[in-house]
Parts: sequence; C-alpha cells; structure tokens
Amino acid sequence: MGAFAEWQPEYAARGISTFPVVVNDKLKKPAVKGYLKIGLPTSSQLALKFPAHEALGIACRRNKLTILDVDTTDERELADGLAKHGSTPFIVRSGSGHFQAWYRNNGEGRRIRPDPERPIDILGDGYVVAPPSMGAKGRYQIIQGSMDDLARLPPIAGIPVDPKLAFRGRTEEPVLSGRTEKQGRRFNGMRQGDGRNNSLFTRALRQARQATTMEDLIQMVHHANTQFAEPLPNEEVLSVSRSAWKYKQAGRLMVTGGEATAVIFQSDIDHLWDRPNAVTLLIRLRLAHGHRNGGEFALSNAYAESMDMSVPTFRAARDDLADRFFIEIVHPGGKGKNDPPIVRLL
Repeated sequence: MGAFAEWQPEYAARGISTFPVVVNDKLKKPAVKGYLKIGLPTSSQLALKFPAHEALGIACRRNKLTILDVDTTDERELADGLAKHGSTPFIVRSGSGHFQAWYRNNGEGRRIRPDPERPIDILGDGYVVAPPSMGAKGRYQIIQGSMDDLARLPPIAGIPVDPKLAFRGRTEEPVLSGRTEKQGRRFNGMRQGDGRNNSLFTRALRQARQATTMEDLIQMVHHANTQFAEPLPNEEVLSVSRSAWKYKQAGRLMVTGGEATAVIFQSDIDHLWDRPNAVTLLIRLRLAHGHRNGGEFALSNAYAESMDMSVPTFRAARDDLADRFFIEIVHPGGKGKNDPPIVRLL
C-alpha cells in the first residue's frame, strides 16, 4: 500500500481531504483533475482507486490551510520566517530538505516570493505535497508536532487580509461591478503610458547589469526616460528602477541578449501542469507587467491575436489564471470595446 492510500484516512479523520500525486525526477503533479475541489467522500474513493501512489496532496484553501513554504535547506530562513509570521506546532521537511510551516487559513491567498529577496512562498491556495509523501529526493517528514496538532493550527501573522474576504482565498480588493472615478483615471493614465513603461522597464533591466547601486540605476533610468518625446512621471521612473533592482538581486527577471526573460518557478508549473495555454499567458503577462508590483493593467481580447490564440482559448487561459490565483480580475469589463477587463498579477 502506498503512502496516499495509507494516510488518506489519517488526514480524513481530521477533516482534511487529500488526493494522489505523481512525483518523478522532473515534476510533481496531481494524478487527478479537479483536485482543488475534492472533498472527503471523493478522497476516500480515490484511496481505493490509487492504492500504490506514494505521494499525496492537499488543496490549501479548501482545507483551510496556509503553508509557509521555505524553498531552501537553510534553517535560518525557516527561523526568520517563523519570527515574522508566528510560531506553529506543525513543521514539515521535504525530501529535498526544504521546509513547510503549516497554519490555519484566514484568506491569505497564494503569494509566490512576496519578498523577492527571500526564498519563501505563502501558499494559502493551490495545493501542497504533504507528509509522508515520497518525493524525488526522499520522503516528506513531520519534524515538529503530530497529526493531532492540525486541529489547533494558529493563523499566520504578518499577512494583511481583508476580513470581508476571509476563507475566500483573496487578499486584495473585491471584484468590482463598475469602475470608480479614481480607478478610471488610474487606468487611463496606465493605458496611455503602457508602451513607454514597458520600454523603460526593459531598458532598466539592461542597465541594472552595469549599475553598482540602486541610486546609479535610478540615474540611468532617469536619463533614458528623458529620451521619450513625452517622459513618464518621476514616480514611474522610481518604481521601474526599484523593481528592476529587486529582480536583479533576486534573479527573478533578467535581460539576456537584450531581451527580457521571465522566471517561472517550479511551483507555478505544478499548479498549471494541465493548463499549457495558461502558462503561456502567464509568461507573457510577467514579461509585460511583472514590474508593476500589484498594479492594474488592461487584459483585452487583443492579447489573443498577439499570442496567435483564438478568443475562446485566450479567455479560458485568463480564467484559469484567475481561478488558480495567479491574477485577480479587478474589473470584469464587457460594457463595450472601451471597457476591457482590468487585472493585476498576484
């Protein structure tokens, strides 16, 4: 009997539904579809259908879990994460020696590298591989606490949550049925500056390779901005410079051969393994808008043509990214050709 079939009843007894996961040297992926919506009855049936699988996954939001995922073997990063986000009785070490600290979900959502300088993800949505799964490099182990501690996990600290959205997996503003005057002004300014903004950010990425300090980079970007017929505001120069500097330090977004390159984490692939069109769209959005640090931008059907996708395929990819919390649809649009959806990267 594999770990999934053996431990599914243990988790189920504590109100947590699990599903089988396939693990090999190249990837981790759920063995079934609809895994983020699986409840206890279906989980029990899967244990009979997949008796030999050696890895199990848990849908975080459905099971009211938030995981502090420490993507390094350095215990100091774990200690720093616990100091910032609060202690918890349940800590796991993966087969590769990385760490998971488990908390009770309070609507944190999914945040990949919220601090670009730290190898830590906040997983309040999506799924997590759970102990005692067998990974590509070894077995996941509980190194602090026991299964009984799952009933008394504390909420994670240091993550701002809108109380109206608790347990909904969202951490930003609710979806709006209309656009406020302030949002309209912000969107109009963004639409007018998109080409210059993206061009300036690409220039900033190139110049960051030579800059020795962020102050040097700001001066370089400021000079580049003066070359536009209509320069962007100084605050945009500062925002672009700071983002490029952070990405340089973290290695998340670089320029190679004069072209921008977006980094896709393994966890991204794990969550989108069955949605290749969504992966393609995510890469395009991170290239074009990854420097906005949560800022809003238009995502109209024009993207479909630029990506050689049909409109239905593009919309399905967009909805997949929203459903799995890679983007948030701030304004759904749809009230005419001048009312596109407004989204932000999460």
